[in-house]
Amino acid sequence: MSNVFCAAWRNPCAGRHHLGMLSSPVRSALRASSTSASYRFSTGKLFTTFSLSVPKPLSLPRPTATRPFAPPALVRCLHSRPTPPPPEHGVPVRPEPFSEAEIKAIFGAGTKLTPQMGNRVLAVLQGRREAGTLDLDLPADVSRSARPATLDKALTWLRNNYPLDEDAAILARVEREEQEEEAKLIRRAEDLGLYKPQSGSYEAELGESQDPSGRSVLQEARKHNEQRLLAEQERKRQEWLEGEEQQRQMYEQQIQKHTALQKSDGEPAFGIQQRADPTDRPLLAWVQKHHLQATDTTIDATKITTSQRIFPSLVVVLLTIGAGYAFAQTYEPPARADRMWPDTPPAAATVAAIIGINLGIWALWKVPPAWRLLNRYFISVAACPRPLSNVGAVFSHQSLKHLGMNMLVLYYSGTKLHDEIGRGNFLALYMAAGVMGSFTSLAAHALTGQLAVTSLGASGAIAGLIAAFCVLNADQKLTIAFLPQEWQQTMSANGWVFLTGIVALEFLNLIPAFRFFRVDNWAHLGGYLSGTIFALAYKDQQRRKREEMPWFKRAFLD
Repeated sequence: MSNVFCAAWRNPCAGRHHLGMLSSPVRSALRASSTSASYRFSTGKLFTTFSLSVPKPLSLPRPTATRPFAPPALVRCLHSRPTPPPPEHGVPVRPEPFSEAEIKAIFGAGTKLTPQMGNRVLAVLQGRREAGTLDLDLPADVSRSARPATLDKALTWLRNNYPLDEDAAILARVEREEQEEEAKLIRRAEDLGLYKPQSGSYEAELGESQDPSGRSVLQEARKHNEQRLLAEQERKRQEWLEGEEQQRQMYEQQIQKHTALQKSDGEPAFGIQQRADPTDRPLLAWVQKHHLQATDTTIDATKITTSQRIFPSLVVVLLTIGAGYAFAQTYEPPARADRMWPDTPPAAATVAAIIGINLGIWALWKVPPAWRLLNRYFISVAACPRPLSNVGAVFSHQSLKHLGMNMLVLYYSGTKLHDEIGRGNFLALYMAAGVMGSFTSLAAHALTGQLAVTSLGASGAIAGLIAAFCVLNADQKLTIAFLPQEWQQTMSANGWVFLTGIVALEFLNLIPAFRFFRVDNWAHLGGYLSGTIFALAYKDQQRRKREEMPWFKRAFLD
């Protein structure tokens, strides 16, 4: 058989030339032409009868790079040819086929479908109805022969004469496809070794709930991971409960080293609460964990000197005051069209923005994950102060009562002062008085050894605004705005008298025997001092500007 095949292989070659005498391009052309030969096999015997068709005359191809050990084109073609889908015969509607007259009655008198194609269309549509696959593409011969309108007529006729529940067929198809997909996944898991079917032997190992399919490796891995997570949670729980004693010992050591970390009544400044069990009280344990994370235990307060507590904060205060002065000198009010709230007075808009910032910081104090950030930059701690906390504490309040009182005074006094000195000077004064109040409180408590004191709030800034307003209106009658009208006439005084009385009450409240409310008096005094200095400087600046004016402008202003 080999000789016959070689003879057939050489048959297309014209002339008596030997292959070895041909050039390389010719030989590659002959090999390319030989692979294009088509073989015709009979169904009787495989090798007894076959013929080779004569190819077209050869043309010399251009040299091309070929891959070594590349399979012949015929082999590649046979391997890459997709398997055609099996023909769809459908389900015959009845045992005997429809006649030509019946086909015309179904599809219409003008139909061009042959009886054979008409019966095929009906069978395919009926099969699709039973299988729930009417949404899939029809066979190519049906799509070519029948138009969509013709198919609609056939489908309407089938539904009228052979009714069935097509919705139930669709649901059955969906369930069937899900089962096939599940079976495919199981087979894939078996091939990968993730799923072990039962061997079929006597007393073979069963799966969960006596499943004859055997034990699932995925379920075993899931149980192992669950047990590992439970063990990890239990370990963390024990560490959490045992950490309470370690924390208490650490705080006791710091208190013994530095007696200033005690309150005035001798109690420790840092109270140790009993830790909640995460299993019994998960919410309380979650809050306590964030409280501990917000407490910086890495800093030893006993090693910080008084100068280290004061001077870094003093640098931040001076930089803030300098930035406020530069802002006040360079600020230019925007045009009405450029404002964010053009219909709102500038004073009300400025005060509303400050109130909004304070309200947002107050809301953050109610979120335990934010405590770590707030403890660092929005509260002043005399034991281990952070310089930037002198700025953040100006906008920080922990209680709604504290926030409400400060914002109420800010609204009534701040809007009046804003209209008198302008937005640039108002914001500069607010920040300068605020940071000066925070620094005064920090320095006073650090110098007196009261390291257990913490301070926050906008009281220092508001005290500066009140002092500035009283000094600028020293000779005018002032009263409390939210008092009844008949009381305002009685409870009124000049600005300098009003300010003197407030400062006297602050000093009186510093004496323990006369203390009638617990506030940060040192922060208030720092704010009053800042506001007074600003008002005196502002009045002097306005006086010098008036003196530099021409006489007719001064007369017009008078």
